[in-house]
Amino acid sequence: MSMILTIFQISWYNKIMSRDSALRFCRRNRLQILCVLYTAILTFGVLVAATLSDDSRWMGWSLSRLGETVVNRHSALAFNAGVFMSSLVLIMIGVGMSKGYVKLRQLRTAKVSVWLITLLAICMIGVALCPNDTMHAVHFIFSRGVVVMMVAVMLMLPSSLSYLTRRQRMLSFSFPVFMALLAAQGYVLRSFWFVIVEVILGLFAAAWLFAVCRHLDMRLQEQSD
Repeated sequence: MSMILTIFQISWYNKIMSRDSALRFCRRNRLQILCVLYTAILTFGVLVAATLSDDSRWMGWSLSRLGETVVNRHSALAFNAGVFMSSLVLIMIGVGMSKGYVKLRQLRTAKVSVWLITLLAICMIGVALCPNDTMHAVHFIFSRGVVVMMVAVMLMLPSSLSYLTRRQRMLSFSFPVFMALLAAQGYVLRSFWFVIVEVILGLFAAAWLFAVCRHLDMRLQEQSD
């Protein structure tokens, strides 16, 4: 009987320790986890929308066509819901980054991150709530705003950090320069290339955001240790 109790106690202790370890991991890497969640929701929404789309010509137009409620009734819900929900996670990332930079005494960066990322999320919400076919003018403004705000975040955030090395700053600046050139080329060439440009821009933006959040999580861990 005592052996059974001992085994039960050990098993219960291991469960508690594993749960505590998981919670500790989440706390120490919460921004990175939010970035993965943001990317997963957005990617899942786009993939489901592409699968359910009634219009095969969307690949020759833009991803926004997947959210058009008249042409793509089945895909619109998945696309717009994915964009909307991922934008809410993005706001959480912006708030979390701001709090982290405050702890690191980077007050200017804290303001830049929360305001610009929130504006970026608002533009994404506008894209989701204003379909291209029924509210073209408003959708156009919000969709272009997504690119502009993302480039602005990439330029202003690293420039406001005092602890970045010259190499880290230049590496961070290379992302928005590449994205701006790629976006301009996509707008000029259009056709099938434009959808590819949108996908590449989204992947680069997600990779940059994850790298920044990982760097911030690591700095916060160093400070707490």
